Amino acid sequence: MGRLLVVDPAQRAVLCDLDSGERAVLGDESDLPPAGVWAPTRTAVWSPAGQWAAWAVDSGEVDGVQEVRIFDRGAGSTRVLASAVPAFYLSPSPCGRYLSHLSAGPLGLEMAVSEIASGELRVIERGQPLFWSWSSDASRIAVHVGDRASVTSVGGDAVLVLTEDAGAFQSPWWMPDGSVVFASDRAIVCQGPDSSARPITAGPQAGRFALDPEGRRLAFVEIVGDVTSLIVRDLLTGERDVVLAESMAAFFWSPEGRRLAVLGLAGPGLMQWIVSDGERVKRLDPFRPSTRWLREVLPFFEQYAQSHAVWSADGAQLVAPALAADGSPEAVVQTVDGDAPDRRVPDATLAWWAVD
Repeated sequence: MGRLLVVDPAQRAVLCDLDSGERAVLGDESDLPPAGVWAPTRTAVWSPAGQWAAWAVDSGEVDGVQEVRIFDRGAGSTRVLASAVPAFYLSPSPCGRYLSHLSAGPLGLEMAVSEIASGELRVIERGQPLFWSWSSDASRIAVHVGDRASVTSVGGDAVLVLTEDAGAFQSPWWMPDGSVVFASDRAIVCQGPDSSARPITAGPQAGRFALDPEGRRLAFVEIVGDVTSLIVRDLLTGERDVVLAESMAAFFWSPEGRRLAVLGLAGPGLMQWIVSDGERVKRLDPFRPSTRWLREVLPFFEQYAQSHAVWSADGAQLVAPALAADGSPEAVVQTVDGDAPDRRVPDATLAWWAVD
């Protein structure tokens, strides 16, 4: 059935096997180097190729423990990747060679890249707001910082400015041909490797968008008067489909790009997955989302959609951190097709699918 990477109520990064129910704490004190000590986990991530898991810890004290740690699956060992880094978001490169992380630095938010093998750390960008996207070959990073969207090399030494008039959007996205999609105040724009730019939407939109894995379909929020709609545009044919015309918190493409999972409101304090394949819309059972998920993840879902998996690798299930009837944290695993009962995994304040 798969495994989940969760942050439990004791603020530990834990790997949960859904078939056996076994739980393994990553980075137990006995696994750390002699100087390593336990500290609360702020966030965790699994590398796309499955070679390692990373998590950031922060004791919250002056001169306390602030580290990014790595669990190497092949070696079965844990080590400190970066020290004195109070990271609160982690994004692996597609190949797993690098880990990028976002921290509060002396000059504001700071995005840096650490090489997994050597531990070499390079600061790539500073500023606020700060969002980014890895190119498929991990050689470049598209960055949105302040009002500027640009492309930099992974070494941070080559910059191509896409625009100095970026709209109020979150993360840029890469197209398979090396183009970058970003939002201005007037449209969502695709800029090619030759610096040619073309708008791919027109009219009022909220700057919230996500590309499917093939880069063919764009899901974006459009606002007309008092009506907020989620639109899917086929970038090859130009066809537009209205997926929903109601309030929504986030949306995520399935791994094969066939379906879109939308988080909609289902009543006071409740959310539900609404899954569309372009022809049918299915609403899964409502759940009460966890506070950490609401506060730390969903407002920035475009960024997390590029680094963390809410869909299982086979596109059959979705996971969401939730609250049980008694208020305790749990993860709810729901099957998209069929009528299989929801699976509830206790003690999970945050949860994503692990990659095998």
